[in-house]
Amino acid sequence: MHIYIGGAHNGKREFVKKQLTKQGKHNVQWIEGNLLLNCKGDSHPYNSGTIQTIVVAGIEEWLSETNLPEEAAIAYVMEGIAGRNVIFILTDIGRGIVPVDAEQRKLRDTCGRLYQCLMAEADEVTRIWYGLAKTVKKRGEQ
Repeated sequence: MHIYIGGAHNGKREFVKKQLTKQGKHNVQWIEGNLLLNCKGDSHPYNSGTIQTIVVAGIEEWLSETNLPEEAAIAYVMEGIAGRNVIFILTDIGRGIVPVDAEQRKLRDTCGRLYQCLMAEADEVTRIWYGLAKTVKKRGEQ
């Protein structure tokens, strides 16, 4: 799994698209986070045998809309990606001012815990900062 993380509108998606083109990956399925809400059983997009790479973006939106408790939501994501070639595009929402709204604080905290699980499993983590990439984790180099 490869994770690209950075602030909002920092060029993450465009960077990933360019990387996929460079690598010649054609069987790529892009999943926006809110689409994960309706994915159950065989219809789950991770279960498609013809897809080589899955790119998941906007999982923060899915977390904000799901009715699953935090632990179940994290388990749902982690189980869904097991054994798959997945790229996550994550928006870093844990920096800056702590939200006044309790729901927004809860979302920020849940994202932080999910991100920790994803980072622990990731083979590579790349931070994108205004279009510039910096590798912060590469399995085998740590």
